[in-house]
Amino acid sequence: MTEPMLANATVQEIQLELIRRSRFNNFDGERVVASLEQNRELWTAVCMDRLGLASAAHPDRLPAMSLIKLRDLGRNTWNVDTLFVLTESLEKTQKLAQVAVEGSWQADEVIVQDNAEEMAEALGYRPYTGGMLTVWWD
Repeated sequence: MTEPMLANATVQEIQLELIRRSRFNNFDGERVVASLEQNRELWTAVCMDRLGLASAAHPDRLPAMSLIKLRDLGRNTWNVDTLFVLTESLEKTQKLAQVAVEGSWQADEVIVQDNAEEMAEALGYRPYTGGMLTVWWD
């Protein structure tokens, strides 16, 4: 893939570049992005994030750890730990999970999300009929 100028890059290309630049513990962004690009037919969208932890006791507060990415931007670090990959079907999600496990992504968890209602709620889109893979590194 040729490197587009940032102004001309798609949002997906920017996400892939952020992933590519990341490296921590067993996560190697270059290796994961190369694998995703080699298996482009299996996914429709991918992003990496770090979700905060909501507190039932304090619903009016910002979720714990929700601003770690912001904290670390000044150090040129994209502090994320969970890859989210949308697919067109549960079958493609399962194939991509196999790629993640066998392709030495070295993830701590590879989860095939198969609860359509939960995915629809998280994505804000009903009905959601595709699949989603969640991959986490500690």
